[in-house]
Amino acid sequence: MSGSFREFDMYPYVRELLRRRFPASQGWVIKERERRNGYEPDYIVERRRGNRIERHIFEVKREPKARMEHVRQVNRYAKYLSGPNVEIKSKNIIYPAGADVSGLPPDIGALKLRKFKVGNQNSRPKKKSQKKKSQKGHASRRKSAKRRRNWNVLL
Repeated sequence: MSGSFREFDMYPYVRELLRRRFPASQGWVIKERERRNGYEPDYIVERRRGNRIERHIFEVKREPKARMEHVRQVNRYAKYLSGPNVEIKSKNIIYPAGADVSGLPPDIGALKLRKFKVGNQNSRPKKKSQKKKSQKGHASRRKSAKRRRNWNVLL
């Protein structure tokens, strides 16, 4: 899905990615931000271990380049969400594929969604399909209008 998209369009794919990485069978709970609060990250993944809580923070950005503003925002979330019995296991920012994340510090994880793309889309030329040249005097073959039989239904 290259081209124009909103950050909100990325959320279902992010949730799917997080569920694969943090299965409910291991006690992980995925919490999505309520849209009215501006001091919460887009996603918090947490689980209880005895009297302690382990948390992973995920912020979604549709930007083509990582900026220090993003880092400050995630660090601020980590500060607000930590506590005496709460351990912040990781701080992460999720970008579309093609985003430049080289400026992120090592304590911030970067994930990229392949479904969404930003940046220079023309960096690699598309392969041109090679069509067979029709020989003179031969008519091109037409596809049959006859319906194909669905053998799976018959089995």
